[in-house]
Amino acid sequence: MSKKLFFAASVLALSGLMAACGSDESTEETNGTATTNTEQNETTTSEETTTEEDAEETTEETAEEADESAEEEPAEESTEAQEENPAASEGTPTVSESQAYEIHLLPGYELTAEEPNKDVVYSSENDELFMRVETFKPEEADFAFADDSIQQTLKASNEDAELTELPAFEDSKFTNSAVYEIPTDNGKVTGAVFEKEGLIVKLTIFDLTDAGVTEEFLNMGKTITSK
Repeated sequence: MSKKLFFAASVLALSGLMAACGSDESTEETNGTATTNTEQNETTTSEETTTEEDAEETTEETAEEADESAEEEPAEESTEAQEENPAASEGTPTVSESQAYEIHLLPGYELTAEEPNKDVVYSSENDELFMRVETFKPEEADFAFADDSIQQTLKASNEDAELTELPAFEDSKFTNSAVYEIPTDNGKVTGAVFEKEGLIVKLTIFDLTDAGVTEEFLNMGKTITSK
């Protein structure tokens, strides 16, 4: 009987020991799993934070580049306009004595007052090549009036010829513009009207076939600004 009791006690003791070992191993496994999960969460959080910071930096850089680009555009447009118009870069700024404007005169051209509110830019070598300049303030005339006036002026130059409308000025500085042309016996007459910086300008250009200076006159006319 005592042997049976001793055996039973031994079995119970051995079972308790095994249970204790199993519990320790389970605890270690649980702790190990928890540690691994914590490390993974920390890594994921760190990666997410880095990604968010990178995205913010990229957005800020893109916004800064857009601002810089917007600031540079007006300067680029101004430079391009001067390169396309030689009178703007090579001409001499000249103020009218009879009207409130300034014009850039190319070499070989002069400005003089023809009559009140009418000036003439003419070639120093041939005064048959000239451009009449008339300017109006908004309260004196509007663009529609100037447009109709220049068409009537050109038609009067040659009643037997047909008036041709040419492309308007492309530069954004001109609020409105229109250009017309009519042939004459020895050349052509070109008329241009435009609105720029609150000033209405009317140009009448007289050119000869063997001269071909209309473009130079137009370039000078485009530089007219209010004073």
